[in-house]
Amino acid sequence: MRNLISILTLCSIVCFSACKDDDHTKLNSEAEIIISFSVKATVNEKPVVFKGVINSDNTITVKVSPYIDAEEALKEAVPVFYLSKGATVSPDPSIPQNFAQEGGVKYTVTSEDGKNKRDYIVSYGLSDNLPYGEGFSYAEIGTTKKFDEMGYPGEQGNFGFDDSKLYGDLLMYPAYCGDYIVMLSRAYANADPTSPHCIKVVNKQTLNDAGTLNLGSISVADLKMVTSDYKGRCVGAVVKGNETEFFYWTAPADAPKSAGKISVNMAANTDGSANFQVAGDITGNAWITALAPRGPEGKHYRVQVTGGKLASTYSTIETGYPSDDSSGFQMISPLDDSDSPNYVLGDSEGSKANSIHVYINTFSGLTTSAIPGYWQNILQTWWVGTGFVTDRTGGRRPAVSALVINGKSYVAVTTGTDWWHAATVLSADLQSTTHENLNIAYSVTSAWSYGSYLDWYWSEENKEAYLAVWLGRLGLYTYKLTCFE
Repeated sequence: MRNLISILTLCSIVCFSACKDDDHTKLNSEAEIIISFSVKATVNEKPVVFKGVINSDNTITVKVSPYIDAEEALKEAVPVFYLSKGATVSPDPSIPQNFAQEGGVKYTVTSEDGKNKRDYIVSYGLSDNLPYGEGFSYAEIGTTKKFDEMGYPGEQGNFGFDDSKLYGDLLMYPAYCGDYIVMLSRAYANADPTSPHCIKVVNKQTLNDAGTLNLGSISVADLKMVTSDYKGRCVGAVVKGNETEFFYWTAPADAPKSAGKISVNMAANTDGSANFQVAGDITGNAWITALAPRGPEGKHYRVQVTGGKLASTYSTIETGYPSDDSSGFQMISPLDDSDSPNYVLGDSEGSKANSIHVYINTFSGLTTSAIPGYWQNILQTWWVGTGFVTDRTGGRRPAVSALVINGKSYVAVTTGTDWWHAATVLSADLQSTTHENLNIAYSVTSAWSYGSYLDWYWSEENKEAYLAVWLGRLGLYTYKLTCFE
């Protein structure tokens, strides 16, 4: 009993002391900016909020994307922040400030009791990357070169109606290879495998010539197609008779490495329609899809890569749309590298207006989404709905390619009319465009061309994706997709 009374007495003393210290009439001595700091600004006549980071040294960094003119956006911006209880700040935070000025903007916080002051210097810096799963936020237009500027013979703007390479009908497969792009022209390879124009290697930034591709023992005549995997390794499909072997390069000068071979010709069509995609990492785990011989079921080959090794057997996917109608072009691309993914399907159906069709199919072949009939106010010059197929059998329109960028799937699509090439990057359901700089359209007499082709990859290290679009009879157009908040 005596012990219990002692404990209760001690508790009373502690409680009394605590109550005595909690004097509501006592003024707060803290002088801090707390919780968060942001800046309200205007970009392109639209309100934008930039987040700030409060650093341990009492500096604050307002994060701005490198693709926004920070000096323009921040020259007259209003901060939003919170102070410790009862504190005041100077200058008045309701007054706009130039947060881009040299030395930044100084805010002095004075505690409620007036005894403490703390200075904060606010300036701006590069914004953080979007969280994983948020995709990309900006598309930067890169270098463009016309086919004659890249050293191919011919005259830009001379648009004859035969298959002359002098018009830029090069049946081109561009493929990223690290810091380079490999350009495989099947038009030259079919005509003369010894031509220096069969394969070019260019710097991915400048598109200037940058050496050659190390073919090892591979014959140019047998290298039917190239593309890149998700990591930017160049992958080539080499066909000999009824056998296809897949090789890859991390850099163009590297000796080609074989992922394995399989007993089927995955480039069976001899016109421009042959195509394939690599979903995943060719040195690890991936799936390869390729157009099968054309038919009413719309068949495509599918073969797995596990631990960098090609499986010994393949399966087929039936799209449910014939691949032997219209211009005879059809292409699929998995939306990710999973075992049973949804996939995008590009298909030519009918002729002229609205003959370009793009679908999202489930792995079992059920169509869940279709590209809308875009018009001029949404996409440049697409005033004929979804576009025209080419007049050339096997002309590559619509070429489609899916890629996972920062944890989010996107779809690149090419289309056009008899007089235009067009391309864009869409959301994975095909219903919306992703960035105004990826609203691509160029005037050209394209009806008799081999159409367009494209390739892209995601650099996890740089948090950037790179996109290359070859527009037949025009040239190569490049873009960089970045992931800043």
